[in-house]
Amino acid sequence: MPDERQQRLMQEALDEQMTHEALEMLHRQLDWDPDAAAQFNRLKRVDEMLRNAPYERAPARLALGIMARLAATLRPEQVEQTTSLALAMALSLAILIALPVLALAISLMLSAVGNPAALNMILQQLANVLALIVAILEKLVEGAQTIISTYPQAPLLMISVLPILVFWLLKLLPPDPDDSESGGAS
Repeated sequence: MPDERQQRLMQEALDEQMTHEALEMLHRQLDWDPDAAAQFNRLKRVDEMLRNAPYERAPARLALGIMARLAATLRPEQVEQTTSLALAMALSLAILIALPVLALAISLMLSAVGNPAALNMILQQLANVLALIVAILEKLVEGAQTIISTYPQAPLLMISVLPILVFWLLKLLPPDPDDSESGGAS
């Protein structure tokens, strides 16, 4: 019976991900180990069969049927709890997005207090921005309600993907120059 390393090498050979030298080394090992050679031949036959198998698209209703079965397995309290959590997270995210905009608007308003025309313009723009934010939030809530009514397990998926999104958002942020200075000084 081939060991784990040999099995990995066999898979790499079948996937054509080996260098010529590594492939030769694998063939030399297989010459000395008849059990491993027999297994490699079986794997090659299965690989060939799978590569030559006809390709057929799954029916579009298959995914809907699977999602419906998954939804049927969830208890209503699980769906309700998950939905509430997803809604709370969505609102928190919306607030985090809106806070910098509001802070900027307030700072502009405070700097324009002495000029009535500028203050009027800023207040109008602030009202427009707030109306836009409210409209976006309404659309997000409507979309979330539609998704949840269609796919009750969607909140579970959103919750599972959220840490990955946060991780990538943090990776996209530019490095803090203060961190590089303090890191070099220690």
